[in-house]
Amino acid sequence: MTAPIVRRILITNDDGINAPGLERLEKIARNLAEEVWIVAPEHDRSGAGQSISIHDPLRVYETGDKRYAVSGTPADCVLYSLAHWFDETPPDLVLSGVNCGANISDSVQYSGTVGAVLSAQHMNIPAIALSQAFLSRDGIQWAPVERFGEAIIRRLWQPGETRAWNVNFPACEAGEIVSARWCKQSNGSIQQARLQAGRDARSLPYWWLGFDRSSLHIVAPDSDVAVLRDRAIAITPLRHEGPLPGDTKEFDLSALQTD
Repeated sequence: MTAPIVRRILITNDDGINAPGLERLEKIARNLAEEVWIVAPEHDRSGAGQSISIHDPLRVYETGDKRYAVSGTPADCVLYSLAHWFDETPPDLVLSGVNCGANISDSVQYSGTVGAVLSAQHMNIPAIALSQAFLSRDGIQWAPVERFGEAIIRRLWQPGETRAWNVNFPACEAGEIVSARWCKQSNGSIQQARLQAGRDARSLPYWWLGFDRSSLHIVAPDSDVAVLRDRAIAITPLRHEGPLPGDTKEFDLSALQTD
């Protein structure tokens, strides 16, 4: 059995406390830390970005040992945890995810998964966001992150460094993935904002906000979109520049995968 790399990990997400990706990340984290805390939004908070709750109080519900649901955003979860439990002994690492769907290109700026990671880095704690891409929400394959998630985190973790990473796993069979690549966040996948109108039970109007998207024109080989398209794991630094630790552009996963 592989030894833990840190004493304490804090896990959060933006899909909610009962999300399947959170369950998978918890299993990974228990192989990496002596102590794992789960503090996540009580409901789906996708699109929250790095927002915090300043107009409403936070309510926190204990759902298990070192496991809590918070009424606020992913960033709230991180900041509440640091203020309430970890003022003197902060976690060694914050993990966010595993998000249901990729967080790449223009989606990164809205992502609550990534927002939690950036909030942790603001507080001088290294953090990694993990997201699993899918082709159809009805048939999400979690195998890529299940097989390679732990190895990627071990590779990115560098004691003494306060870095933040955005890691996306491609939508394919785990056996089709042969590498992980350092890449850059692309832009231009959002073509325009879109509104879907409706009326409520009192005939008052409302609108759902969405986007028209296309990434077919994004072809730069070092872009996050292109790396996922090549069925490789896309690793993007957040708020810092530089390649993977000890590497330049790519590393072979064959010796790193976990059972």
